[in-house]
Amino acid sequence: MSTYHHRFISETFIIFLLFLLCTFYVNAAISKRGATLIQECENAISMRRYDILEKKADELCRLGRTQTNREEEITGEALRLHALICVRDTSDFTPGIEALTKEAPMLKNINPQSYTIVCRTLSSYYQRILSDYSQALHYASENLETARTLADRNIEATALSAIASIYFQKQDTSGWSYALQAYDLSKEIGDLSTRYVTACNMANYLFNNQKFEEAMKYLEEAEQFAIRANLESEKSYLNSFRGDLYCRLGKPAQAEKFYLLSLEDYPNTSNYDKIYSRLCYAIFLVEQKRLNDAMNILGNVSDMAHNYKVTIFEKEIYALISQIYEEKGDFARSLEYYKKYAKTALHLFSEQKEREFAILDLRNKVSEEERKNATQSIEIMKRGRTILILSTAGIIFILILVGGVIYHRRKVTDYKQTISRYLDNMRQERHLREQLEQANTEQRESRQTSGLNNGKSLELYQQLERLMKEDHLYRDSSLSLDKTAGILSTNRTYLSQVVNEKAGKSFSSYVNEYRLNEAVELLSDPDNSEPLKNIGSKVGFTSPSNFYTLFRQRVGVSPSVFRENVKKIDTDIQNYQNDNQN
Repeated sequence: MSTYHHRFISETFIIFLLFLLCTFYVNAAISKRGATLIQECENAISMRRYDILEKKADELCRLGRTQTNREEEITGEALRLHALICVRDTSDFTPGIEALTKEAPMLKNINPQSYTIVCRTLSSYYQRILSDYSQALHYASENLETARTLADRNIEATALSAIASIYFQKQDTSGWSYALQAYDLSKEIGDLSTRYVTACNMANYLFNNQKFEEAMKYLEEAEQFAIRANLESEKSYLNSFRGDLYCRLGKPAQAEKFYLLSLEDYPNTSNYDKIYSRLCYAIFLVEQKRLNDAMNILGNVSDMAHNYKVTIFEKEIYALISQIYEEKGDFARSLEYYKKYAKTALHLFSEQKEREFAILDLRNKVSEEERKNATQSIEIMKRGRTILILSTAGIIFILILVGGVIYHRRKVTDYKQTISRYLDNMRQERHLREQLEQANTEQRESRQTSGLNNGKSLELYQQLERLMKEDHLYRDSSLSLDKTAGILSTNRTYLSQVVNEKAGKSFSSYVNEYRLNEAVELLSDPDNSEPLKNIGSKVGFTSPSNFYTLFRQRVGVSPSVFRENVKKIDTDIQNYQNDNQN
């Protein structure tokens, strides 16, 4: 045998040994004791025993620090934070979350199993604590993708349930498909805790779709799984849900019976469920016109939410208190809480987050379709291998043709969904702004009737609004605070104060908002081919660069990209309509 062949065999053997060593390192990254603790933590999560989870997670963190094993330490920290998040502990999560976010990419490559635990915690944090649905969906999607790579059906079902929960909390009905997938998958797995969660998700979506009888069946199924799994901590939530269903089915006596049961002190009930059950009961009492009882419950709910730092229900609490005061005829207090509601709603709404959520949603749907297509292709190949061999040319032609049609239709559908979400977000933002403006207007009118003399500033601001809306004064590129003050026969200092007070922004931001609104309107017309610099000049901007910069800050893309997307979507929709007609 030649020297070359000996050398080749030796190098191959060395590479093989190195591969085995690397594989051993990856698999041995978590010690045997660490793996046992992780499994005990997962069992505690299934049983909703977050006190045990926190204890075992702390032990895992200490083990990791003792052995200088960063993977065990980070995994333990993720499990510990998960326990605190689930019980709505009042600790500061920020340092731990920042550490998990920093370490997550490393775990994804070295230990995917631990990566799924970190992703689950981060998704739960952004959903339950910050109500940041785009970030929550990002990490839940990462969890789902990794679970499928690992072929771990239980983690996959958990990830699908988490995604369905995010869509449900966001009040987006398109999450139904994830809930259905998780439910079907849980039946294959057979884990009681997973089956309980997926059945609850199904009941929630059916409830929101006004299918109360079907929702009751899934809730009763979930209750049976909870009993078999000894999930005592879920009794408060289940009884509260039953109360909601009986209320909608027109059975108030039975509804109140279960609402009162939900208020009992069950072992290990989370702070979230304690607040949620009381809020549901308060809503029921308002519907029954028992306003004083409802107000007493809401006072307790508000205190609990403040003490436990559970901010997710703030908007609902403010809206309900405002409604109670309105029905009592105390319109001043009603307006006070309605303003709090509007402020909270505007704070939770973010156009950027909505855009990110829409992109993630679109990516998930495309990925899901590709996964389904891949699975179907494999099945077709297995069942029809003989036929494929005999008719390869014909099938390839058909697949290309069908693939082209599916791609074209999907592309048009995706564009329509994207622009529809964008327009919905714009309409929602506009609606919220109108509500806030209405609240501000009502507040000003209330102050006037109370003897407050702000008529002069209001009249000046209304004159300014008319100049902007009717005379399009903002189109004047030389418009300045001094010039506008001269037109309105006032001084610049007073005008600036009025704009800051009434519009809540500086004079330049106030004028630029009108300019950008008209620019968006002009660029939304697919037949408009006017040069961008002309549009900027037309709406009042002195330089193209200033126009481009402010447009990107407001919309998220440059004017040219915005125009291209509008024209492309319009062309695709027309082609799609023509194809359907033909």
